Amino acid sequence: SVSFDKNMIAQIVLNGENYAFDNTRGNGGNQWLHPNIVAMEPVDKAWGKHVKACGHASGSTCVRLWSFEVKKMLTVANIRKCFFQAVSNSSWAHEGYLVATAIADDRVEQELRMLSALHGIGVILLDPENPSESEILLPAQKKPDADWQSIDRLAKENGDFHEFIELVSVYFQTGTLREKDW
Repeated sequence: SVSFDKNMIAQIVLNGENYAFDNTRGNGGNQWLHPNIVAMEPVDKAWGKHVKACGHASGSTCVRLWSFEVKKMLTVANIRKCFFQAVSNSSWAHEGYLVATAIADDRVEQELRMLSALHGIGVILLDPENPSESEILLPAQKKPDADWQSIDRLAKENGDFHEFIELVSVYFQTGTLREKDW
């Protein structure tokens, strides 16, 4: 379990090469499928009972799903590969981010700005010594809906992600967050 601000509850997702779950696509078929960290933000957590009921009945987004692809250093040599891995791994979520502990120079930052504007993936500069001091350099484009078809595929191919979606489902059904389960 990983903890973030914004009342998010997160989990680390091991990539599918670390264990066999249900790889139906063959060797390389799940490349760039697995995000590093996923999170649920229960937007309705502090809402009153009647407001929650209205939100759910109206089809409003009461839960937001987040996805994070984490890299150590973004350089001119790896920026496009890292960014498009984040696009592939995180576009299913309401918000997807490429997270890095360092950005090599201004050229890399300019490329990130262009790619982020085109593809909607945000960028976070992670302070590994003090994560609460991390900075959102480029906010992700917020999507009104998660891509449930992609989520279904990921849940079928990755046991950690499957467990995450089970916990999200429990929250949807009960409105209860049991943090010990995360």
